Amino acid sequence: MPSTYVITGASRGLGAEFVRQLSKKGDIVIACARNTAASEDLAALVDNKTVYAVDLDTVNPESIKAAVARIEQLAPQGIDTLINNAGIAGSRDADATNTTAEEYKKVFDTNVIGTSDVTQAFLPLLRKASTRRIVNITSVLGSITLANAMFGPSYRIAKAAENMLGKLFAETLAGEGFTVLNVHPGYVQTRMGGKDAHITPEVSIRGMLSVIEGSTKESNGTFVDYEGKSLPW
Repeated sequence: MPSTYVITGASRGLGAEFVRQLSKKGDIVIACARNTAASEDLAALVDNKTVYAVDLDTVNPESIKAAVARIEQLAPQGIDTLINNAGIAGSRDADATNTTAEEYKKVFDTNVIGTSDVTQAFLPLLRKASTRRIVNITSVLGSITLANAMFGPSYRIAKAAENMLGKLFAETLAGEGFTVLNVHPGYVQTRMGGKDAHITPEVSIRGMLSVIEGSTKESNGTFVDYEGKSLPW
């Protein structure tokens, strides 16, 4: 029986590749983005039979509410897996001495508050299914153990907070049989990662899907990379 996936930030990059690979597996995929109609990548994948597009702005509470209502119509039996993929990088040129409050707030709103709001909103649909899996696409750049001055601090600090958010959801929902994963996709050749990144989106998503699909209740609350290797907090 096919599983039902909801993926945020699915208009391009990793999100669109999640949709592409899951659709080939025969699963039901609900691809979410701020403006799905504007995405050429999604237009080539949506068939309104197994792949659907739903507008969802993760920093807009009314948009989240409307998206949940629409997805409940598409999947009245509930959803198996929520993949929180939406996120922004912020400035890479700033450092801790000159990053502005506005910069911090912008990145934190999307990468942390948006992830929290979306996860909370989809809990009723996740509870309808038995899989009850939540996946946060986070980053090793959020590791405090491995912290250095590379990349922008707004992204690194927001990803550290998102890692903690995932851990707290895992602890809180463990008694209900949820599996919550924080997964680092690797350094990927996307608009965010750039052409000099180490791996392609195809390799990253293939690896992450293997990790996601192979997860068990014992995986709840873990922080791993796309190959399943444990990462330091």
